[in-house]
Amino acid sequence: MLFLLKCINEECGKIAPRDASWRKSKVILNADICKKCFDEEVRALRPDDDSDDLDEEEETKGNENNNNNNNNKTDKSEAVHDLNKERAKAKSEKRKEIAKLGMKSCAACASKETTAGWYRSHVKKGVYLCHRCYYRERTMLSIKVCVACSTDRTSGSWLKSKTTQGGYLCVNCYYKELVALSGKHCGTCESKTTSSIWYNDKERAGKYLCAKCYARQWKKIKERRKIEAEEAKKIQQQEQKQEQHEREHEHEHEQQQPRKKRVRE
Repeated sequence: MLFLLKCINEECGKIAPRDASWRKSKVILNADICKKCFDEEVRALRPDDDSDDLDEEEETKGNENNNNNNNNKTDKSEAVHDLNKERAKAKSEKRKEIAKLGMKSCAACASKETTAGWYRSHVKKGVYLCHRCYYRERTMLSIKVCVACSTDRTSGSWLKSKTTQGGYLCVNCYYKELVALSGKHCGTCESKTTSSIWYNDKERAGKYLCAKCYARQWKKIKERRKIEAEEAKKIQQQEQKQEQHEREHEHEHEQQQPRKKRVRE
């Protein structure tokens, strides 16, 4: 089975199969991040070094050694200085962005963790939602209605009906429709529908049971197992009593034999 991963960085949003290039984010716990964004994250978290300043010093020394091109080298030194400023500014902005990602929490459920990425709310500006609450918000904002039960809400996403063209179903009705389309029927009550899923009959091979009949069968099986366990326990106790009685009888027999010998003497 192919597993697809999504980069935690919203600006990147890369989706690709899992391979050796994927990393775990150092800011968000257990979050997947692509190698490119991971390198940027590491560079942003790394303390500033003086490598850029050394480049500037080397350029400045070179300018001092060549007196004939002072003007050109001064311009070059200024360009290097401006470049260092831009790099420092970019690093600072990247750090702030990563810090914001680490401090995010869901505005709906107050959770600080998410199964995928963080999403901006379409209702409140400037707040973020976890993966689960984001899709809940989407379903509430949608104008879809379940063609089976006419509800305008669903516990997950809206799913396309396999029987009504262009129609949508809530999660509950969608699974009911799958049950009806499976072509199975209960081997006990002959019903073609079930409240949850079809279960394998534990007593008859190749038969299926609806949720109601399966619950009844499972209850009978548990009662039968309980009775069998009690009977086995009684048999075991009887065997132990019988063994103990035999041991006592043998012990009495052994004690009586020396007495008979003494009487004969």
